Amino acid sequence: MWNLNNKTIVISGATNGIGKAAAIELSKQNPKLLFTYRNQDLANELLAEIKKVSPETQVHSVYCDFSSQDSIKKCIDEINDLCGDIDVLINNAGVVNTSYHETSDGIENTFAVNHLGYFLFTNLLLHKLKSKNEARIVNVSSAAHAFVKEMQWQDINFENNFGHGLRPYGQSKLANLLFTRYLAIKLSTENISVNAIHPGGVNTSLGSQNKAWYSKPLRLILRPFFRSPLKGAESIIYLATKQDDGVTGEYFVDSKIHKSTAYSKNLEAAHKLWSLSEELVGQTFDL
Repeated sequence: MWNLNNKTIVISGATNGIGKAAAIELSKQNPKLLFTYRNQDLANELLAEIKKVSPETQVHSVYCDFSSQDSIKKCIDEINDLCGDIDVLINNAGVVNTSYHETSDGIENTFAVNHLGYFLFTNLLLHKLKSKNEARIVNVSSAAHAFVKEMQWQDINFENNFGHGLRPYGQSKLANLLFTRYLAIKLSTENISVNAIHPGGVNTSLGSQNKAWYSKPLRLILRPFFRSPLKGAESIIYLATKQDDGVTGEYFVDSKIHKSTAYSKNLEAAHKLWSLSEELVGQTFDL
């Protein structure tokens, strides 16, 4: 096991579900922990829980709305002030939407948070990971990436065909895998591993903001089949703590490399997504 004592971990979206479970479990190894939040009360609860299980752990919380590029940039400024190098970056913030709406940046909310949020947040923090002898990036994707056969390039926002939100969500999770594989290639000369995980069906608050009539009944029906947040976080914890074995650009389920769709490995699509993402965030990243 990789010793996390005194190492710096950054987790986005850590105030509930698998992000919270991962933060609490990893805090027991006495790292320097920094997490992002949107709800101050939930952030305070997590801070208190971490202090209870690991009083010696240095922990900081930073506000970040992943649907807003300005908010992400302000969050990065705070992180730069709070910590030096980063050893582990866990991209976990995510949403599920059952109706179409755009962010202040003019991008469909699901794609903005679940993919562009990861893309911008990671690239703006890469300098802090590159300075380490060894670092890890863990992206939370999902088996839902198979909901779509390919990226919908002609209407990336699903503005004309949003439906109940399952395909837009699936596309955002497919984007996570394309981003993971392409970033792994770009960082192949660095000692930084980049891997993605599927947490399984987890009983969390993800999607609880949705007002569609079927949202609550569906969650009640499926609840007995959900795994716990800690079980869902196992692959995150595994990738954050395992000894370096050179594995990068892979997709993990239950802490093991798992098969993903053929399209999720399409490097032409991954390159196209990278270029589109740079265009949508208004920045280029020469790695």
